[in-house]
Amino acid sequence: MGIESSAEITRIVKEKWDKSKDKADWRVLSGRNYKGRYDMFISSPERIWQLKVEQTGSNEATGFGMEVGKIDDEIRELMKIGAPVPFGLISSQKDDLAIIMAGIQQYSSDTTHTFCTDYVSDAQAKLDEKLDREIARMSSDPVFRRRYREQRERESRSYL
Repeated sequence: MGIESSAEITRIVKEKWDKSKDKADWRVLSGRNYKGRYDMFISSPERIWQLKVEQTGSNEATGFGMEVGKIDDEIRELMKIGAPVPFGLISSQKDDLAIIMAGIQQYSSDTTHTFCTDYVSDAQAKLDEKLDREIARMSSDPVFRRRYREQRERESRSYL
């Protein structure tokens, strides 16, 4: 499986979740990279997927993902590192209104960076390039450009 839209990866993960008998063994790990994009890793007892998402508006995001591969004991342990925080993901779908995922995730930008560089580094450049091209394509719309610029300004503000 190659790079897919985040909506397609979310649909695939939901299908696997629905069929899973070991739901307690599923994990979510996320963090932000140096570009301000979110890297989210979702693992089942057998497989792991990655979503790379960038906020493009206050309630909007665009992203892509891929199946990383099989999970082993080392990856299973990495998925437990980080601070437990709530997460939520709403993914619009073609056939359904949306898939809503929510729960507790581990949050660690350091651990997601380790995943990206040590485990799936070959595909990271491709995911980033795909996301860069999509944002450039969407930037031809003046309304999108304004919302995207406002979002980037909100993210750069200090809240202290």
